[in-house]
Amino acid sequence: MNGVRIVADSGCDLSPALVAQYQLTVVPVFVRFGQDMVSSDNMTSDEFWALAEKTGEIPGTAAPAPGTFQSVFQQLTSDGYDVICLTLPNRYSGTFNAAWLAAQEFGEKVRVVDTGSLSLGMGLQVLAAAREALAGCSAEAIQQMVEGLRVRTSVIFVLDTLEWVRRGGRLDRLMPFLERVARSLNVKPVIELCNGEFRLVGISRSRKNALQRIEDEIRSRLPVEAVAAAYTRGRDMASELVAPLAGFVSLTPAEILVAEAGPAFAAHAGPNAVGAAVIRS
Repeated sequence: MNGVRIVADSGCDLSPALVAQYQLTVVPVFVRFGQDMVSSDNMTSDEFWALAEKTGEIPGTAAPAPGTFQSVFQQLTSDGYDVICLTLPNRYSGTFNAAWLAAQEFGEKVRVVDTGSLSLGMGLQVLAAAREALAGCSAEAIQQMVEGLRVRTSVIFVLDTLEWVRRGGRLDRLMPFLERVARSLNVKPVIELCNGEFRLVGISRSRKNALQRIEDEIRSRLPVEAVAAAYTRGRDMASELVAPLAGFVSLTPAEILVAEAGPAFAAHAGPNAVGAAVIRS
């Protein structure tokens, strides 16, 4: 037995450097522009936004085929590894079902876990699992650890526009209220995803106030195990968030993971979204 390897879909938004460092395997989700489907590993963030502007269409996303996961699982198990596969929330993405279907022929050699999170909220869970795998922990122990992280992981973010998430359908339960308030007050909604459930944290009249609300929400969750910041276009917005976060979680800004969110998040959040991911202790 060679140990455990971690597989994740590309909704985790981890950089190629981190993927290599932690010996991860990342299965790409697909981006849909009209009738055209593009694998997310075949486009950079700049190319994604350029294509969205060129087509004039709000893109959608699609899960990888079960066969893609099956090929990955087959290779890793043939090499002697057990596999833990972490995915985007089952409620909002087909990646969990695709991975689960592919895992059925491998028995307990492959375990699929719904992270209940997205972007760097999912990414922090993937990194935690990878550290345990590289330390020699068993697949069962890693699965239990990640399932414990799921209920303690939050992604709290502000949207600059409702148009993309309206068409994507991820916030259907909240949309009637959000649209009514946004039309009358021109406000920015601050939203949390935790354990696969979205909730409205609050509404702010300015981006500055929205960032302050995110900071306050993270502060209310102290102590924390990990924190990260993600954005869609405009790294400066994430930088505004990182400095105060670093102060009250006892890290330097350089120690906080910051990344531009990939298509799995961007296609639904739209441009100029920014947020923080946190795992509570």
